[in-house]
Order: sequence, then structure tokens, then C-alpha cells
Amino acid sequence: MSTDKLRTNQVFTTIESLAESGLAEFRPGHIADRLRESGRPLLTWEIRGELARLEAAGLITSDEETGAYRLAQAARKAG
Repeated sequence: MSTDKLRTNQVFTTIESLAESGLAEFRPGHIADRLRESGRPLLTWEIRGELARLEAAGLITSDEETGAYRLAQAARKAG
């Protein structure tokens, strides 16, 4: 698996973990904190890039007013 796909998977898995722990909305900082705690830190610009990729794939949605992201309904049903 390519480095890009691994990073995308790492970020999406972290988002799923945040959602499972009850966090309905999240920001890049939530992901950064969780990845840092697990010993797999990413830079904020890398996380933002992955969020754009996941949003384009329909797995997450963003709220332009608040800047928060949510796991998409389709992603919840698939997982």
C-alpha cells in the first residue's frame, strides 16, 4: 500500500475512533491529538489534506460556518 493510502487510512480510522467515542463533530486538532497520543503524529497540513481527500470521497462532511467535520452517514452505514 502506498504512503498516501496508508496516511488516508490512518486519518479515517482515527475519525471513526473519535466518532465511536461519542465525538459527533471534530476538527483537525482532535485528529492531531489522537495521532500524537498513539505515537503516529502528522502535521496539521497533512491532516487537512487528508480531510479534503476524505470529503471528496464522501466519507466526511464539513460545516463551512463552524469549520467542524462530521463522519458522513454513508460512512457510518458502511463501517
